[in-house]
Amino acid sequence: MRALVTGASGFVGGYLAAALARDGHEAAGIDLAPPGGHPARPERFTVERCDLLDTRAFEEALARHRPDTIFHLAAQSSAARSFEDPRGTFEANVTATVALLEAVRRVVPKARVVLTGSCEEYGRRHPEEMPLGEDAPVEPVSPYAASKAAQSLVALQYHRAFGLDAVLTRSFSHTGPGQRDLFVLPSFARQCATIAAGRGERVIRTGNLEVTRDFLDVRDVARAYIAIARGGTAGAVYNVCSGEGLLLREALKTIIDLAGGGIAVETDPALLRPADVPVLVGDNGRLRADCRWEPEIDRRRMLEDLYEWWSGRVAVVRD
Repeated sequence: MRALVTGASGFVGGYLAAALARDGHEAAGIDLAPPGGHPARPERFTVERCDLLDTRAFEEALARHRPDTIFHLAAQSSAARSFEDPRGTFEANVTATVALLEAVRRVVPKARVVLTGSCEEYGRRHPEEMPLGEDAPVEPVSPYAASKAAQSLVALQYHRAFGLDAVLTRSFSHTGPGQRDLFVLPSFARQCATIAAGRGERVIRTGNLEVTRDFLDVRDVARAYIAIARGGTAGAVYNVCSGEGLLLREALKTIIDLAGGGIAVETDPALLRPADVPVLVGDNGRLRADCRWEPEIDRRRMLEDLYEWWSGRVAVVRD
């Protein structure tokens, strides 16, 4: 596989680069941001500065690398932030995707494009509907979710109208070492690690903890994306998920225990979303069957590795 990864400087991009290198694939990346430190990214994985909306620059990158597979990870990926900047979210997630598909159609029309969507496209669903299959209705409640649903529709239109080899994911929640504390589990881990290091009051501030999500370790997500590139059906959508729900209150308890316990929990109204989805759990049967993928990292190890990474970060800041 000769792969090009958009959004390669991001959290998942580094792990995908590591998985591609481990499997012997040739890969390069592009991103608006320069590559910073990442716990997984291989040194030989190069990331070029490139804006997908700069048509000439992106087409030149495609012509230079001639990828047979493109992993489109570039996105504004925070549902919470999307309420603050819906227009920017749509520009990053929809307009940039159209630009990418147009460039692929002109320069490397035979390339496979793996476009990463989101479980939040499904919107509010009843607990009795879980786990959700890919044929469940798409009813987004946040600007982020709506932008990802629109991205998926655009990609499918390019597949149907132009024969583009596009395959889509609806990726459920994922985490791991290196994820920013803008997201819920890294926020828990950072706050608890800081308290365990003896800094600040022994209180952690959270949003709504009565939310159930389907979490995967990011390393299993990277493996799933490669499996989809290899074995996925063009025009199909694949849930990338564990198939099991995790209540945020239970996840926080585990992280507090890893920090030694004795930490109080307070709800911060500023961390509550204007609209939230109480339960989201996916069915990964299609991914398992078509792509021969299985998760390898259990939930306990996922949380332990996340907390350990944040503990190391806190220690470096302290020293």
